[in-house]
Amino acid sequence: MKMKSKADWARGLQEHLSIRQKEDPIPARESLTPMQEQQCRILGGHLIRWLQQWGPALIQERNFFADVKKWDKEPVVVVLTDVPGLVAAREILGPPNDSLIYGKHQHVREYLTTTPDAEFTFHCELASYFEELDEAKASSLRKKFNLDDHTRLASHFDCSIMGPLFARGGRHLWSFQEESPSLVEEGYESWVS
Repeated sequence: MKMKSKADWARGLQEHLSIRQKEDPIPARESLTPMQEQQCRILGGHLIRWLQQWGPALIQERNFFADVKKWDKEPVVVVLTDVPGLVAAREILGPPNDSLIYGKHQHVREYLTTTPDAEFTFHCELASYFEELDEAKASSLRKKFNLDDHTRLASHFDCSIMGPLFARGGRHLWSFQEESPSLVEEGYESWVS
């Protein structure tokens, strides 16, 4: 179904996420596991830097093409994240609004499947969440970076999508030992389109 306006599209996304969050609520920060708490801090810091530095520059670059592509010059910023990222976003941003919406990446993708904005006319995206690594990938990365076999690893997926063929992103490798995370390699995978 094609939406007639940015407001309709954003309202539909907010309604969808509200329903999904009733089924799968954002937990209280104090209920996060120690690893989730560390990820919450990392994702919160990343969100703040994106909102203050990277995001505005990308939107300005996007607006250079807006007239030609018929993109809205004030797109809805949609943050696709995970549980620790949702906790951070709620603390940093408060409730979602018409110009900035955040939700679990799976839930946002559900909405985009039924109500696409494939040309990114109304919105842009910041995907920022941790991916679990399967054992084969983790083992390969431990070997590549000369890490102990018991080092717990997670990959921070980070991608800003401003329009079709207009994305910047990467994966950043973190180790989680005891109480302090450590960045093993920033951008061990990266892409620009």
